[in-house]
Amino acid sequence: MVRLLPCSRVADTFVKGAPVLDPRLARVARTLGPSTFPRKLALELCADCNLACTMCHHPQMRRPKGVMPLALWQKCASEVAATAPDTEIWFSFCGEPLLEPERLVAYLRHGKALGLRSLNVNTNGQLLAPALAVPLLESGLDLIVIGLDGFSPAVYEAVRVNGQRQVVYDNVIHLLRERDRLALPTEIQVQFIEMDENEHEVMEFAAYWHAQGATVKVRNKLSWGGKFETPVHIPDEERIPCPWAMTMMHVFWDGRVPRCPGDTEGEDNQTNAWHATLAELWAGLGTFRSLHMQHRYDDLPARCHTCKDWMTGAAERVKPGSVVRLTRRRRAKGDQPRAR
Repeated sequence: MVRLLPCSRVADTFVKGAPVLDPRLARVARTLGPSTFPRKLALELCADCNLACTMCHHPQMRRPKGVMPLALWQKCASEVAATAPDTEIWFSFCGEPLLEPERLVAYLRHGKALGLRSLNVNTNGQLLAPALAVPLLESGLDLIVIGLDGFSPAVYEAVRVNGQRQVVYDNVIHLLRERDRLALPTEIQVQFIEMDENEHEVMEFAAYWHAQGATVKVRNKLSWGGKFETPVHIPDEERIPCPWAMTMMHVFWDGRVPRCPGDTEGEDNQTNAWHATLAELWAGLGTFRSLHMQHRYDDLPARCHTCKDWMTGAAERVKPGSVVRLTRRRRAKGDQPRAR
């Protein structure tokens, strides 16, 4: 039987002894522990995508693509409402939810009607047309994260392949204006994933979007279960339990539940949300979480041995005037300047 360590002892492992290169990971570790229900639930509304971004696994995806049926969303939403209505619901994962705009708005409205308190969307924003702004904002949406990852057209379009920088920038500005006109509390975040190709634009990006009234979010690049190289390097002896595996459960459009977000093909787990409750499915993944909590990383599936996603830490909301400090802190981790 695997014994779980209290959260405080897990954090102490990384606070005492050798200094932690990124103290944010120690703070993340303190929040991780046993749970009977996921804190975050990511639902794959649509498994297809209109872009082929360089840092995303989607262009390599082999499994069938489809759209989540209303009945499956109703089943999941009803359980969350009855069990843990504060759970963060994310319409995101392996596809672009705005390929199904009417379905997305309807699903958000249904969730809000049931009393769900955290309804969130992650989108590339290319299809966030002006006509969709008001229906989306009035649906009960709490937070929308729009992945941009570049300021200049050249950098944006090199990273967000098939995207048009001016189209998405205009879409986001319109959404911000409509949000303010309607005096709605919806948080609108623009996300910047730091990569070799774009890191020189982060300050200009943040200054521009702060002036527009958006929340700026900067995060490290994911490896998507070891599929990509990332600029983040933390020694193995400073490894923490993976925050993604510890807090988040994903449901594919067809109901299958992958072991973690690195299991993008659903190869490591064979359970399905059509056939069991979310609580039962989360409990079934508990063995992996226990291994993480015990730091028994060698006993985890092979995918975990090359995955760097535990290193990424939490995304940062960057306040006006703090981008320089953010850049200095990241350089202090030991990263060397990289070619642009």
